[in-house]
Order: sequence, then structure tokens, then C-alpha cells
Amino acid sequence: MGDTREKILDATERLIVLKGLARVTTKDIARETGVSEGALYRHFRQKQEIFFALLLKHLPTVYKTFRECQESTGTIQEKLSAIVLAVVRYYELILPMAASLLADTELLQQFRETVRPFQVGPHTLMDHCAEFLEQEQEAGHLGKHLSAQKMAMFLLGPCFQQAFNVQMLGYDPFYQSTEQFASELIESILPMLLPS
Repeated sequence: MGDTREKILDATERLIVLKGLARVTTKDIARETGVSEGALYRHFRQKQEIFFALLLKHLPTVYKTFRECQESTGTIQEKLSAIVLAVVRYYELILPMAASLLADTELLQQFRETVRPFQVGPHTLMDHCAEFLEQEQEAGHLGKHLSAQKMAMFLLGPCFQQAFNVQMLGYDPFYQSTEQFASELIESILPMLLPS
């Protein structure tokens, strides 16, 4: 049962990247997955549920990175670089779907109503990041002159901008790898975050 659900999500993700959310039908998804339309509805009550599940599908990978960094004995620079890499990759995966969702006000409202009671979704990255940074502050690896929430903004804002640029242009306008971007971002902002 779980394997079929994952196949449906993977197929839908491929189709959205190729065609855009608005043009993907349940027939397309069934054909791409190799199941009947009826089988789709055994896993998801409506097409929108598939899209919502896709927006949440990759979050556990980013959360895992935060947990691993919390448990790591690496340097603060190494930990922050790992987080930047995970967040940029996450944004790159969800931006094509999120753009389509933002263009459909009715679908967007349904998504908001779905995620609000459970406090899950892309917006929770800020909280997870701030929680990690606060622990690093308590450990003395980061200064306390800025709130963890502000530090999270300094870190996540450029990640979104980087993913957005790559999605819009089809290439990195600075001709650097994601690893180079992460390294340069941390090198730029870390002096502001360290204890004085």
C-alpha cells in the first residue's frame, strides 16, 4: 500500500515539473504510475490531496538534517553548511509545485485549511532552524546578541532566493554549485552570528 502511494507521489511530481500543476490530470497520474484511476482514489480522496502530500513529502529529509546537526560534533560552519544545502535542495523540489499552488487561489485556500490544524508545512522550516540555532547559542557556538529567529531569517532567506533564481532561470546566475553557494553564504554571515 505504501509503495503504491509513493509511486503516485513520485509520478505526480515528475508530471508537475513537466506540465505544471494545472495541466496534470488524474488520468495522467494513473498512466504515469501504472495504476487505474480508481486505485488513485484508494490512496487519495481527491487530486488536491496528492499535491498537498507532495509539498510535505520532502520535509522529513530537511528535519533529519537538523537532527543530525544537533547531534553532530562538527564545527558550527559545517553544521550550518549542511543545513543550507538541505534547505536549498528542499526549496528547489517544492518551488515548481508551490508556484502552481500560489496561482490557484481556491487550491491555496484548501492547502492552508489542510495544514493549519497540524502545524506542518514549508513554513515550519523557520521554527526548526531557530530551534537548532538556539541550541547552538546555548552551547556557546553562536552569539546571543541576535534572536535565533532573526538568525534563521538570515540563513533561510538567501536559500529561498538561490532556489528561486535557479528555478526561474534554469541555471545558477553566479555559476556556482549548491555546495559553493552554501560555503560562501556561511562564510559571509557567520561573523555576524558568532559570539563577540
